[in-house]
Amino acid sequence: MKRLFVINPNAGAGMKPRAIERLEQYFRNRANTFEAVVSKSREDVIFQTRQALQRGVEQIVAVGGDGTVNAVANGFLENDELVHPEACLAVARTGSGSDYFRGLTRTAARDWREIVLDPAIRRLDAAQVIVRDQPKPVYFVNMATFGMSAEVCQRKAAMSKHWPTSLRYLLPTVRGLFQTRISNVRLTADGHTHERSAICIMVAKGAYSGGGMLFGKNVALDDGRFEVTLFRPLPVWQMLLKTPKLYTGELENEPSIEKVTAARIEIDASPPLLVEIDGDVMGYASVLISVIP
Repeated sequence: MKRLFVINPNAGAGMKPRAIERLEQYFRNRANTFEAVVSKSREDVIFQTRQALQRGVEQIVAVGGDGTVNAVANGFLENDELVHPEACLAVARTGSGSDYFRGLTRTAARDWREIVLDPAIRRLDAAQVIVRDQPKPVYFVNMATFGMSAEVCQRKAAMSKHWPTSLRYLLPTVRGLFQTRISNVRLTADGHTHERSAICIMVAKGAYSGGGMLFGKNVALDDGRFEVTLFRPLPVWQMLLKTPKLYTGELENEPSIEKVTAARIEIDASPPLLVEIDGDVMGYASVLISVIP
């Protein structure tokens, strides 16, 4: 199998040259080959992935966090079509959250290098996101979030990488509870419109976000549906008490939280909500999201 590693040296705690050397040694010892590119930016990852697929590479390994996986996935797709339909995406567990890897394997413990060498290949859904006032769609494979959750990602990106992974998500989440903004949201799911006051919306194709928070337990990676979680405003002390439930996914019976599944989601808000897709903050916008089976 012709394989390319697309490496984000800034993911997680950072991948230093020595770590890349060890990675090369591991795969040269087991597969007798190692081809890699070190990314300079999100746009570079998309470009390098697309170029590799066009020249016949059969497996692209995203070595980084969920943002790296997202950029590689965007390289696989062009005009809603696969650039190389027979090629596969492999996911390394080297980011601070690695939530898509966790959702693929249902465990964070398995050695991702073994999966790369002996893959069980599945066809999974992607999601197309049309952002108002932007000419081209973007894609995601795990999670799109709006409002407070996107602001958490923005704050987390600014934190030192010396913080433990769990705290790099939890501390911005707790801080966000005290600084959250309320928006009037118009959410349309498969043609059914819901108008609510909201602080946060999660649109899940995968299971996990935010370093293990469970928002997609009622959808599968290949079922053609999203699970949408909408959070209405609550007093800060009540939100703090409910924080553990973000990790267990036991949110269905919470009166301040609404769940819906759908294949097509439209979100408008006033004031606009900050948008984040698989760890990358996109800005404030209205969006249309649909499944690409």
